[in-house]
Amino acid sequence: MKIQHLFLFLPLLLVGCRDADPQQLKEKFLGGATEERIVTVGVQRIDSVGGLVRNTYPGYLEGGRSADMTFKYGGTLQRLYVREGSQVQKGQVLANVSSPSLESSRRSALATLEQAQDAYNRLKKVHDNGSLPEIKWQEMVTNLEKAQAAYDLANTMLNENVLVAPFNGTVTDVNAEIGENVTPIKPVMKIIGGEGLVVKITVPENEIALLREGEKAEIFIPALGDKRYSGKVVEKSMTATMMTHSYPVKVQVKANQGELIPGMTAKVVLKSDVNKGIVIPANAILINQDGKFVWVAEDNRATRRNIKISGYSGSGVLISEGLHPGDIVIVEGYQKISEGMQVTYE
Repeated sequence: MKIQHLFLFLPLLLVGCRDADPQQLKEKFLGGATEERIVTVGVQRIDSVGGLVRNTYPGYLEGGRSADMTFKYGGTLQRLYVREGSQVQKGQVLANVSSPSLESSRRSALATLEQAQDAYNRLKKVHDNGSLPEIKWQEMVTNLEKAQAAYDLANTMLNENVLVAPFNGTVTDVNAEIGENVTPIKPVMKIIGGEGLVVKITVPENEIALLREGEKAEIFIPALGDKRYSGKVVEKSMTATMMTHSYPVKVQVKANQGELIPGMTAKVVLKSDVNKGIVIPANAILINQDGKFVWVAEDNRATRRNIKISGYSGSGVLISEGLHPGDIVIVEGYQKISEGMQVTYE
């Protein structure tokens, strides 16, 4: 009967333990009160400050202008004088083709012109002697002019069937080989203007208001060992992309001709003055599944506070949401604390 009474008593004991305060359970089963653990931490009291915000954005170089290079009349690619990455000057010949049909048209037009010129020369003497009716002479002159025009057109078409650089720039996307038949609708290569290079970046919506056109920037090119260039913001879109809620921005780069190539990746550092803000050390910011947070001491108890970052200054990270002047942020010893734990600090 004693064992049966024990089994009846256990469920009631478990229910009582479930609803009891943890501290009361410790006192009950350990035979007295236990002291709560107190963790010593380092803190920083929050003040509202002004400063310089430095934000870094990834981007890539774009040419100021570009042109798809196609042959006007097509033919068989005979010469290719450049390759991908070549620097070219305005007016430089890039490639040419052989076009039997255009060459045949020019030979035919030349033969017709020579025939009309010979007839003109022979009949001119007769006309000058007054033995040729005026109407016949005008017909001869017209035939000569038509032959000359046909030859000029055939010659122009043949001369125009060559690729010439329209401006200074860099050759990209070469997609034809010597001996290949090319048509007017197929680009053989692309020329990207080397002048007016810009870095295209995207700026989050909570930072775009700090940006101003004309603002100075620093550009670093990873492919050149993070070589530094100067630049400025030249265009700021007022329409955000729907997927990322960010705004396209273009930063013009100051560089020597041919030193930078469109398509290179870049890092752009923009500096903005802010009237006021809250700055904390970067090491105090932690991340969990809900985002970024810091530990704050409230009534000597540790509590988690979610935050939003708006930029960086020389003294730390600029916080836009989650903290207020007067808050006490735990910057040292936060590895040893949990929600609600008692803390002490100087």
